[in-house]
Amino acid sequence: MLLLINVILIFWISTAGVQASSYCNYPKIDHGIIYGRDRSEEHSLVPVGEIYYYSCEYNFASPSRSFWTRIICTEEGWSPTPRCLGQCFFPSVENGHSASSGKTHLEGDSVQIVCDVGYSLPHNSDTISCLKDGWSFPPRCSATNIECLLPVLKPNIDIYPKKAIYKAGDVLEFSCEGGLRRVGPDSIQCYHFGWSPNFPTCKGQVQSCGQPPQVLNGKIKGIRKEVYEHGETMEYECPPYFLLTGPAKIQCIDGEWTNVPTCVGQVKACGPVPHLENGYAQFSVLPFQHGVSVELNCRDTYKMIGNNVITCIDGTWTELPTCVETNQLKGCSRPKFHPGILMRPNLSQYNHSTRIYYNCLPRYKRIRSICINGKWYPEPNCIGKWREFCPPPPQIPNAQKMLTTVNYRNKAKVAILCKENYLLHGPREIVCIDGQWQSLPQCIEATLHCGPPPPVSNGDITSFPLSVYPPGSTVQYRCQSFYELRGSLDVTCRNGQWSEPPKCLDACIISEVNMNKNNIQLKWKDIKKLYVKTGDFVEFDCKWPYKAKTSKESFRVVCQEGKFEYPMCE
Repeated sequence: MLLLINVILIFWISTAGVQASSYCNYPKIDHGIIYGRDRSEEHSLVPVGEIYYYSCEYNFASPSRSFWTRIICTEEGWSPTPRCLGQCFFPSVENGHSASSGKTHLEGDSVQIVCDVGYSLPHNSDTISCLKDGWSFPPRCSATNIECLLPVLKPNIDIYPKKAIYKAGDVLEFSCEGGLRRVGPDSIQCYHFGWSPNFPTCKGQVQSCGQPPQVLNGKIKGIRKEVYEHGETMEYECPPYFLLTGPAKIQCIDGEWTNVPTCVGQVKACGPVPHLENGYAQFSVLPFQHGVSVELNCRDTYKMIGNNVITCIDGTWTELPTCVETNQLKGCSRPKFHPGILMRPNLSQYNHSTRIYYNCLPRYKRIRSICINGKWYPEPNCIGKWREFCPPPPQIPNAQKMLTTVNYRNKAKVAILCKENYLLHGPREIVCIDGQWQSLPQCIEATLHCGPPPPVSNGDITSFPLSVYPPGSTVQYRCQSFYELRGSLDVTCRNGQWSEPPKCLDACIISEVNMNKNNIQLKWKDIKKLYVKTGDFVEFDCKWPYKAKTSKESFRVVCQEGKFEYPMCE
């Protein structure tokens, strides 16, 4: 009798072991709620193939960011792993900007911030991370103590303004005395790496230039001449799908042309259009080649803040706008001017999108500013000398040579190209804003750093893409609708290489043609599925009056990477 009990006990234990591999523990999710399940089930086992849905508590979200997230019990456990991650709201940045302003990020996301000239983030970083308890440090650009000294000037040069010490962002203007001709830029700017470009000189006689140089894959705009006088300019352009880096215009300076630009042909296409919260894009079919622009729109009752067009620049989309609910748009207070400044309209409070016009004495040029969601753009200011142009763009350390003396208008952009074995860290283009060059990137050595994370077909990264990532950086992926993520959600930068990225597996398309051909129909008529994710089951029945030709098991099939076998009836 004792032997029989032992045999039965061993059989029960072994059977339980087999059954255990065919079940999952009931999912327990911190800050999550299982949909449509009784609490009495919490201590039960769930069979393989069972599908559950869960949602996250307020201020938490699943990795897919869906309100209801689907998980399936597999022999390896729940797939995907059910998790509710903390969320961090990204505000607008004082004294800087970011494509993430007004957006919510998940725990583990990183955000790039570009501070204005003369400002920086704490710890000399340009990224912050969303942690479980909030941001790694406040997204705030603080004033830096970067200064430029005035060197000994050559004879016959006058400068404005005259100071002993200049702060980062300050612009210094030059003029020649006694009717001499200036050779070099008419203004330069103070940066964290010093003055740029180089100081000019003054000469009594200057030389003219011959034909401007040719640019590989590029062409000169306008009509050519035999001789070009000192100070004359010529402009280049690149064909479609080529990126023009460096200054588009060159100038004849005392018999020599300044450095020509480059037409870069090996430019990357962009992935899917980034998700615009409370908005949508009007676009064509992938891939989006370099130079292609896409128009964005906000949904009803939302107003767009920023440019309504984004452009693919060498694999990266330009900055997204934001969609703010119309009744949440902020107005602006009256700018504080000194007495005597003329402003129209003259109110105490201004609504969003209101324009004002003012004149700074003794200059009588009319200046315009617009109220955008609580801030004036550009900031109304009558202190200092108002500038319509930026100095020639700076020579960024370790970037390809960019010697030019041409000034640039407000909002003009210049693309930067790093030297060989250097990676661009920061935005691809620098921007002229209110007389100063902003958004300066860095060119850093390619060794203990990675470039952009590897692309995944039918998938995207969850954070704003950077051009360079420091060692140890982690980036998370998510798949587009109807695709199933397989592999690790995260990739990590180690020794200049990214770890293996995941795959986004194809969904299965349920074909009415194939069902009619095989005389079958969906078993559950109230389910109108056109797509089935990898790992999902589909059940079929024979149409009346047909009978099954294939096995009973074949009428419950699982989608495997976009494929499954249809059962047959005859």
